[in-house]
Amino acid sequence: MDTLYRHWLILRMIPRRTRISTTEIHDRLKDGYGIETTLRTIQRDLIALEASEFPLECDINRPAGWRWRQDAPTFDIPNMDPITALTFKLAEKHITRMMPHGVISALRPYIKAADERLKLTTESSLSRWPDKVRVVSRNLAMIPPVVAEDISDDVYLALLEERRFTADYNTVTGRKKKYEVNPLGMAFVDGLTYLIASLNEHEEPVLLLLHRILQVDLLDKPVTTPVEFDLDAYIAKELTFPVGGKINITLRFCKKADVQRLEEAPVSIDQNIVTLPDGHFELTATVEDTLQLHWWLRGFGTRVEVVQPDSLRKEFADMALELAERYKS
Repeated sequence: MDTLYRHWLILRMIPRRTRISTTEIHDRLKDGYGIETTLRTIQRDLIALEASEFPLECDINRPAGWRWRQDAPTFDIPNMDPITALTFKLAEKHITRMMPHGVISALRPYIKAADERLKLTTESSLSRWPDKVRVVSRNLAMIPPVVAEDISDDVYLALLEERRFTADYNTVTGRKKKYEVNPLGMAFVDGLTYLIASLNEHEEPVLLLLHRILQVDLLDKPVTTPVEFDLDAYIAKELTFPVGGKINITLRFCKKADVQRLEEAPVSIDQNIVTLPDGHFELTATVEDTLQLHWWLRGFGTRVEVVQPDSLRKEFADMALELAERYKS
């Protein structure tokens, strides 16, 4: 039973996308589970497990590294229950367009195991559930850029292990630059993956697009986090495309359907909507002045009139005149 338990722990330690050495396994068994054994015993265990048709593979490095083969099914105990299997199937169906390829490929073995588990369930209603649920986005569906798996793997590993790395980066102007990258966080926005990091010896964080990273070399150098850095605050500041601070907006709508949606999903907690004598509707609210707000207002076209603030009204008035001039022919 001791050997079986040790084998189970070893199998659970072996990664799928990176590698683990016998020394690392030895240290984890000792420090995490209090199991004293020798490196030679662990080596024999791994060879025996591979000979028993567990889909493992070993590289030729020194020290040797072990991992699961890419086509290996997931290994876990207890077995996946139907509800968990259903969750993975829903994730496959609805997050594929939002997440980068490297993240989705890491889920493939679990999705495959979910397929097998749902085939075995006697609850036919569960197996049919993914066909009854849809997630619809109002944003224009765009094809996300491809990120090389080795690049995403190395960047995720650096972020996880809090290690710096050097990177060749393709800038927005098309020039290739080499940076020492100090990774601080990551954000996924509409199919794009942003790495929040400081570069070289600077402390001020910047945004790097993952698909523009051309090469990564991990360093044995720890990450340093600025004292006042807050990931959520940084994302709110940089990835919502701020134009200014809070503003008080007054909008007039001519369609009841637009107002009904806003009554059900307000733009702010102080939103107020009144019906005007001419049958139109006036909305007042306090919101952040961001490009997202401007894009959202433009989506209503002629169904909305910006009344306040004056600066925003002027922007839309100038845009209306420019569009009229452009389309008059």
